[in-house]
Amino acid sequence: MRIEPNLYLIGSGANGFDLTNAYDCNIYLFRSGDEYVLFDAGAGMDVEKILSVCQQDGIERNRIRHLFLTHAHGDHSGGVAHLAEHFPFQSYAGPDTARIVTDGDEDAVSLSHAREGGIYPANYIYRSHSIGHVLNHLDDIQIGNMSIETHFTPGHSHDHVSYLISGLNDKRYLIGGDAIFYGGKIVLQNTYDCSVPLSIQSIQYLATLDFDALLAGHLNFSLQNGKRHVESACAIIDQMGCPPSI
Repeated sequence: MRIEPNLYLIGSGANGFDLTNAYDCNIYLFRSGDEYVLFDAGAGMDVEKILSVCQQDGIERNRIRHLFLTHAHGDHSGGVAHLAEHFPFQSYAGPDTARIVTDGDEDAVSLSHAREGGIYPANYIYRSHSIGHVLNHLDDIQIGNMSIETHFTPGHSHDHVSYLISGLNDKRYLIGGDAIFYGGKIVLQNTYDCSVPLSIQSIQYLATLDFDALLAGHLNFSLQNGKRHVESACAIIDQMGCPPSI
């Protein structure tokens, strides 16, 4: 689904636009010159739907050369091994995400508890896949005219990373993953590494960045004045409150 020049949504599940499998996060694709850059990989269930969206939008598989992950939760990284069978991408992630995905570490993403709680199907398997590039905080990757800045934003999970995109469409995009959502909301869940204090710190950090569009991991996205969602969360934080959970 083309969003605007050089930007597509090729995956989105039940907590988004019902474009692909219900378990998928929002999967964004940027075009930079002759290459496409993918952000997050979905859950890895019914990958054919993602391939169908690409075909409908005229996106050539062999030009999808890069994949960046925000964190290792199954709905964001479970599809890496599956998509790698169809797209010739190099993969990028923060150090903790890279280790989890490379090892296929289901305990690190609380998957056994998620299956027991019915959040994932009982037969869901988290497939491992080697991550080629490990990113550090403030690393800046240049792909064509596109600049991708790495910003560590733990809280939703210990390994969460957000990306600041510039050089395309005369605007700056924040790939916020699950750090912040439309309306200034967050996700609170009963997992060992979900932290309200760290989520708040990361939101306050995101408020120091300059961006126009917010591309969140679920729900809606904002192409203009996207920073207002971070500012809405900060207004609650300033009153000693916690942003609401989706």
